[in-house]
Amino acid sequence: MFILKREALPIKLALIAGAAAMALSLTLVVPKAGAVTIAELMVQIQALQAQLVQLQAGSTTATTACTFTKSLYLGVSDPQVKCLQQYLNSAGYPVSASGAGSVGNETNYYGSLTKAAVAKWQAAMNVSPAAGYFGPISQAKYSSVAGTTGGTTGGVVTSPVGGGLSVGLSATTPAARSHVVGAANMPFGRWTFTAGSGNVTVTSLKFTRSGISADAEVSNAELYDLATGDYIAQYTGLGSGVLSFANTAGVFTVNAGTTKEVEMRIKNSGSNNHTMAWGLNAAADVVSNASSVSGTFPATSNAMTFVSVTDPAIATLTSAVVTTGSSVNAGTTGYLAGSFTLVAANSAVLLDRIVITQNGSIISGTDVTNVKLVTTGGQQLGSVLPNLSADGKGTFVMSPAYEIPSGQTIQVNVYADVVGGVNRTLIFNVLNLRDLQARDKTYNVGVSPSATLALTTTTVEAGTLTLTLDPSSPTGNIAPSQTNVTVLKVKVVAYGEQVKVLYIPFQIVTGGGTTDFTGQVDNIYMVDDAGNQIGTTITAADSSVAAGGTWDNNDSTAATFGTSSSNINYLIPANTTRIWSLKLDVVSTASSTMTTSLVAGTNNYQGQISNVSTGDTTAVGGNQLTVTSSPFQAKQNSAFGAGNIVKGQTAAKIGSFVLSASSAEGINVSTITLTSSSTFPFANLMIKVNGVQFGDNKGSLLAATDYTFAGTSPVLIPAGGSVTVDAYVDVLTSATALGSSTYVKLDSASAVGALTASSQTLKTTGGDNVDNSNDIAGQSFTVNTTGGTMTIAKDAASPASYQAVMGKTGQSLGIWRFTGSAVSDTNITDMTVTASTSVSAVGPVVVSGTASGTAGAETGYSYTYHFTSPLVIPMNTGVSMELRGNVASFLSGGSTSNGQYIFRIESPDDVTALSSGGSLSVTVSGPNGGSGMDVNAITVVRTKLSVASSATYGGGANTIATTGHAPSAADVVAAFVFTADSANDVVINTVSLKLAGSTLVTLTVKLIDDETGSAWGSTPAAGLQHGIPTNVGAISTAAGTSTVIFRPAYTLSGSATKKVRVQVDSTGLTTTSGTTNGSLVQFYLDNTTSGSAEAGNDGNIIQCSIVTCNATGWNDGDTGGLNLEAKVLPIYAPAVRY
Repeated sequence: MFILKREALPIKLALIAGAAAMALSLTLVVPKAGAVTIAELMVQIQALQAQLVQLQAGSTTATTACTFTKSLYLGVSDPQVKCLQQYLNSAGYPVSASGAGSVGNETNYYGSLTKAAVAKWQAAMNVSPAAGYFGPISQAKYSSVAGTTGGTTGGVVTSPVGGGLSVGLSATTPAARSHVVGAANMPFGRWTFTAGSGNVTVTSLKFTRSGISADAEVSNAELYDLATGDYIAQYTGLGSGVLSFANTAGVFTVNAGTTKEVEMRIKNSGSNNHTMAWGLNAAADVVSNASSVSGTFPATSNAMTFVSVTDPAIATLTSAVVTTGSSVNAGTTGYLAGSFTLVAANSAVLLDRIVITQNGSIISGTDVTNVKLVTTGGQQLGSVLPNLSADGKGTFVMSPAYEIPSGQTIQVNVYADVVGGVNRTLIFNVLNLRDLQARDKTYNVGVSPSATLALTTTTVEAGTLTLTLDPSSPTGNIAPSQTNVTVLKVKVVAYGEQVKVLYIPFQIVTGGGTTDFTGQVDNIYMVDDAGNQIGTTITAADSSVAAGGTWDNNDSTAATFGTSSSNINYLIPANTTRIWSLKLDVVSTASSTMTTSLVAGTNNYQGQISNVSTGDTTAVGGNQLTVTSSPFQAKQNSAFGAGNIVKGQTAAKIGSFVLSASSAEGINVSTITLTSSSTFPFANLMIKVNGVQFGDNKGSLLAATDYTFAGTSPVLIPAGGSVTVDAYVDVLTSATALGSSTYVKLDSASAVGALTASSQTLKTTGGDNVDNSNDIAGQSFTVNTTGGTMTIAKDAASPASYQAVMGKTGQSLGIWRFTGSAVSDTNITDMTVTASTSVSAVGPVVVSGTASGTAGAETGYSYTYHFTSPLVIPMNTGVSMELRGNVASFLSGGSTSNGQYIFRIESPDDVTALSSGGSLSVTVSGPNGGSGMDVNAITVVRTKLSVASSATYGGGANTIATTGHAPSAADVVAAFVFTADSANDVVINTVSLKLAGSTLVTLTVKLIDDETGSAWGSTPAAGLQHGIPTNVGAISTAAGTSTVIFRPAYTLSGSATKKVRVQVDSTGLTTTSGTTNGSLVQFYLDNTTSGSAEAGNDGNIIQCSIVTCNATGWNDGDTGGLNLEAKVLPIYAPAVRY
């Protein structure tokens, strides 16, 4: 047949007119003997036939396309079917390779071959569903992609539907490298395929070998989708240096407007030092349904060199099956569905990817879930797969790769949940060597397992039914006279197959030992969460049970829904969960406790596929419920304690209670009654339930009197829930000071059950009735006739003295701490803050506490605040109050450089405070009218200098070593960074550099500009000596010998920084030897005691002030003699140990 097909080609060609012959001679490529397979020939024949059709159409004056007037489907016989077959054959969707329906043999009959071809075309054209029915939707798609160019009905399409295809060597193609002889799955090259306006199906690829190598050095070749790592195709032919991939149905498809990157991988059996590369030499090497193929050819991979290795030899990976169980019940989770071992030798092996395939008779996509690979050591390989693909494949990617050490064996177990497939088989396999991708760790080349793996066949047997207590099954209390009460909830799951439940036995156990259950329950029935009743209602319980306190299915009135002889035939679909609820009526005489359970059944459910009785439902114990007729209780609210109130206070809370309902049923409360105390200096009594007023307001009040409150509608206390009842009054201004006393008591409440509507009696938690002789007392309160004392102090968080730059806004000027009185909350309505000098430099000023951002009125040296909404200081609680201000700018003239400002609350009269809810004055403690309650001083400057130590120098390239520091003549031992505020330039006049340490000698110190490497500013290049008072540049005896003062006279621009390094000649210092420490040197900036020093050899004298020399003396452009902020001093450089 192979020879006949080759010889048949010229016969067909000879019938074509001369005009076509030239065109055909350009496209007809007859492969060399031995290099062509049947599949390749089929691809070539179809391509040539499509070209013939185009050429024939091109020689006529009127090209035509099909016209469809009806739907075409299986069994139809019509000339339009023939036209459709001709179109499909020409468009790359052949009806048949030979005989009826093949090219030139189209028929009028729409058979199964036509249906299959139409379905392929529909899938490629994104017509859904791709079912092979050629109706209006498909015909509309046909018109859009094929069209009509004139002429009569019938004929063929004149242009391909695939659009263009661009082919090229990928930019990511592997670089040239060595491949170990025998390596598998090795990437040789990558090519890109880009589709134009339509989907393109590639049916044949021919790669040509180059390099010093032979065909025999290729053991296997495959194509992979680089984006997904998925296998595409295995080679179909190899001969005379040509490697072919062919498939009439398509090697792969490139969707319209997208690019697919394809990688060729090869297993070699090469010879040492041989080279090999593969390339697409011409567009003709790519056969597809595209209208044209373009690209830069040849597109050839980089050459790979084969090398032989012996020490060690390339790794081997031996694979073997481990037998596992052969049967499993449907519904089993975590089933061991297969197992195999892998043994690495010669070198460690890295596992990258394992593809398993389920090819048993179960439905792979639905009957098996949660598939995972786990070694016997517990290591999971890859991710858990929720489902397999429809073709049964599951891919596990190891990232990072899993290592099998050389000489070691691992056992890989396949676990899965078997949720269906009764009477079918489950078979996991590693079908192909390529499905287990691994690498030799030493050489980083691919290795193949020794064999494919067919794991143990498992037969899926009958499904299972599981019953467990549902977490929402009731607990707590139930009430007499309740109807349709749920007393048990059971979770039921049918695994693997549909299950028929035949009967369900249960039991009810009471705590009272009763034998007559008609006095406990009636109308017992069961429902599921799908709305189905299970069995029939048992209208009356057994009146004389055999065992006192227990009614079960052995009694004369059996506690069961259905029986073994009278089945309920309740169905649960496969892999479905149902919640069963057992319900009943609690009769009015019920008491004690009640526990409802399911008892074990015997052969009471059946699989509907396996058709076997699978045995017994399991027993499920329910929760004990308490039957109670007194679920309505009250108590004092423990979350609200005793306290203080003041005369004149409004809406003062003087009592709080909690009303609760048991879990049996909710309670509707219609009235609540409170009793006033024997002394009752209040008016306007009202109550709130959960914060909402309930009933009216009782205006004029009498002592020792009951007051009943009735809401417009009852308050519902939910089953098992509670509500809070609070009592409020206005305290009379005539009230006198009273000791701690209880002023209200809860006397009673009227209520009914929310379900039963039965009258409820309010009881204490001890079970006693709440009434006039046994009421519940509220909390104790003390009525105060003074407002108490509020204390003011400087807050610990108040800023330390600092420099505030002119023009800055929102500066923190001070923080005070206000602590509320022990009597009530305190309301501050007015406050005055006084400044030590005129306030104009720092106005306006804002105070921020419990009220936000209130600006004060400026008057002379003070700010006055009035708070329309008072600042509230809670009772016995502290509140911080911060004063903020905007510093006047330099240009405004409102600020004086180096001016100091101290803010204070000067006297108790500067704060007006009243008791919350009343008009009682609160005593203010703290300010004493003399020094007042001051915060720290603020110094106003035009600009600001800041300094920080640095551990690096040389632009950050060098770090000062703090241990093992080597002495040198130009030793950098410290660095400081000077920064000017953006407000103005800074002139740095003096720098007071101090030294601490041990084992020191006289040092010559230099200040070096880190940027230029030269002496900084006007500091002497020769440096100043440190340590001997009489030497040039040293501090006078009065100043001590630990300080050297430089005068850089350096101007630092606004916002600029300057790093300066401290350099000494340290060659005279001692280095650490063994356990004996060397010299320790640490420079720092700090103020210096008064004295004088020579500034180097120029003879100038630096004279300190009477008290100190500044750590850094600087000028802000308006005032000289400024120093760094005291809070930042001293500024230490790193301690350096030699």
